[in-house]
Parts: sequence; structure tokens; C-alpha cells
Amino acid sequence: MRIKLIDMKFLSTISAVFFFGSLCAQDLTVTHSKIPVSDVTADVWSANLNDDMSFYEDTFEDFTKQEFGSRSQNDGKNEELLEKVSIPQVTDKRGDLRITFYTEGDRNKLGLSLLLGYDVWINPDDYPEEMERLRRFTRDYLRFHYVHYYNDIIDEDMKQISDYEKSIEKSEKSIGSMRGQITRNEEKLNTETNDKRRANMERKNQQNLEDIERLEAEIPESHKKIESLNEHILQIKEKLKYVEDQYYADEESAQN
Repeated sequence: MRIKLIDMKFLSTISAVFFFGSLCAQDLTVTHSKIPVSDVTADVWSANLNDDMSFYEDTFEDFTKQEFGSRSQNDGKNEELLEKVSIPQVTDKRGDLRITFYTEGDRNKLGLSLLLGYDVWINPDDYPEEMERLRRFTRDYLRFHYVHYYNDIIDEDMKQISDYEKSIEKSEKSIGSMRGQITRNEEKLNTETNDKRRANMERKNQQNLEDIERLEAEIPESHKKIESLNEHILQIKEKLKYVEDQYYADEESAQN
């Protein structure tokens, strides 16, 4: 999204988010699956990927750093791993927390698992309570991911608004400066008798008038883009609220 040209930044941000919004419901839904994890087939809580895998890798590393003080590491091209971690909100046993990225049909997915040993992992048959707590832990991560995703978009929109505001301010100052130059030149033309100097001042005045006309046409367009970006921020905040509402509704349901 970070493109230097303002118009391109505006278009890329808006189109990227609308594409994202049309792709999925942006919810925290997870489903139980069994997939290859390391050298075994393990139970995981699975979710659809709605963005590039690298973004999930980054946010999972940030999430594990926040939760455990250590970042997960990329363990090959399709996994993030934090070894021998204690997750008391899931189980009193230490294990390898792992996100595995995989494809199912036409969807890219992630699966979160907790392996307690080479062929022992949290599963609904042997560890039903822990499996449910792992589901909630998976949602904790997805919430973390979405919050970062949406806040990054809001930050990018705010930067663009700031750029447009600075551009408007600069244009208004330039218009004021050119109008002042035109006024001064017109005063000089009343007494100037040298044809060459008169022609030069008239040429500058004409150029200034053309530049003023161009800038005065650009300013309203910049205001429109600021208005669109502000509307977009409100839409993103609504999406963020939707994610948060889902999260807390699930938390309340789990406690009842």
C-alpha cells in the first residue's frame, strides 16, 4: 500500500480493502480439522486466510512475543513454530505451538495446533477441555491479527489524509504568493516603459494565472479524497467493531 504517489496510494488502499471485504465475512470462525503437522496428522483449529501468508506470519510472531515474550520462528516455508511453550490458559503441559499454512480446495488456510510430544497433541478425544480452550486461544490470535490488519489500514488512511492536507495548504500558500506577485507586477506595469521588462512581467502574470487555475481545480479534488478516506476509516472501524463484538460474544457464551 505504501506507494509514493498520492493518487496511487488512495486508489490502492480503497481497492485493496474493498477486495478484502468482498472475499470473506472477516469473522473469527474456526473449525476443527486434521492435517499434516510436522511428521504426524494432528488436530488443529483451522481458519481461512484472507490475506497473504506472510502477514499472518508477522502477526503470529508479534502475538507470541506479546503472550510469551518470545517470537515464533519460521519452521520451513509453511509453518510458524514456538517450541516448548507454556500456555496456562490452555493446559498445564508444555508443548510446541505451531501454525501450519495449507491449501484445502480453492482456499488457503491456517491450522493452529499444540503438540505435547512427537505423536501426542491436543485433540477432542483425549483432551476435550484443552481442545476447547485451544479454540478460544486460536480466536485470540485471529482477533490480534484482524486488529493489527485494520489498524494498519486506518494508519495508512490517516497518513494519506495528512498528505492531502499538506498538499492543500501548500497549494493555498502558492496561490496567495502568486496573486501577490501578479498585483505587484500590475502596479509596476503602470509605470514601466521598457518593452522587454513589460513583456517579461506580463509573461509571468500569465503563467501565474494558469498555475492558480490549475491549483484551484486540484484543491476541491483533494478535499473529496479526504472525505472519501474519512468515510473509509469509518467503514474500517465498523469492521473492527464487528470483529470485537464477535470475540466478546464468544467469550461471554463460553463463560455461561
